[in-house]
Amino acid sequence: MDYDRCSTKDSPKIITVKENGMTFSVINNSRRIVCVIRVDGCLIDDSRERCDYAFEIDDPFRSVIYVELKGGDIAKAFSQLTSTLDHRHARHGRSKRSCFIVASRVPRAGPKVQILKVNMVRLYNAQLYVYTTKAEFIT
Repeated sequence: MDYDRCSTKDSPKIITVKENGMTFSVINNSRRIVCVIRVDGCLIDDSRERCDYAFEIDDPFRSVIYVELKGGDIAKAFSQLTSTLDHRHARHGRSKRSCFIVASRVPRAGPKVQILKVNMVRLYNAQLYVYTTKAEFIT
């Protein structure tokens, strides 16, 4: 895994990633160090499922945010996040973990999404957040 090639580390006030019309931003008012890792196609470039980005907060990092920017298949996005969590467990297993799905259409309050949120906590001790089109995380 080539973290140096696939990541940038900085402390800007706002960090934004975009893909397919979906947007995720880290609002970093306290100017903490944030390492943005491009997971899909860089850190993990084989055929296994993986999310789009990971954000390590602080140096050394104490928390990690996994992000999947998706069209509309929430179950597939969940699978990509859990695959990345499994793959990165050795590095991130002891950190506070949060997962975000930003999709074009989401049955946000529906039972399917609620089940995925419960399973994320039960299986990975991580919080799952599901948003439509745009999401923000405040450090």
